[in-house]
Amino acid sequence: MNPIIYQRSVEIPASAEELFRFHENPRNISKIAPASLRVSLVECEDTARAGGIFKIHASQFGLPIRWTGQWESVESPGLLLDIALASPFAIWRHSHIFNPSPSGCEMTDRVEFLLKGGWVGGLVSRWAMPVFFAGMFRARHAATLRFFRRKG
Repeated sequence: MNPIIYQRSVEIPASAEELFRFHENPRNISKIAPASLRVSLVECEDTARAGGIFKIHASQFGLPIRWTGQWESVESPGLLLDIALASPFAIWRHSHIFNPSPSGCEMTDRVEFLLKGGWVGGLVSRWAMPVFFAGMFRARHAATLRFFRRKG
């Protein structure tokens, strides 16, 4: 089955460079995570580099999540692309795209994904995950916006 694509953009009153620096450190996930995601541990380098590995231990809705990701592409200040090496997903490619705009920066999250679990995972990916991602990225984008408004 082909991966599903989810994409959402938001205008942030910050430069592409500031947003890139913020998102290249996976420890900042706790600053923008939705209320349902509890982050307990993040192991990573302070700056992203292609091939770099990061690990996140968290729980969502009380279920444990162990995530190992890798930076596939790091192109400052316009793109961070991470993939999942170990996660609930058979396919996970998350592009963080930063495009300068008159009001600061248009930040876009683009996720190519497919849950594990064969055809059942495929059905959940196609029908339920886009709804889940809409809420999750809406919350993440709102938190990012609040973070940079307070900072400015």
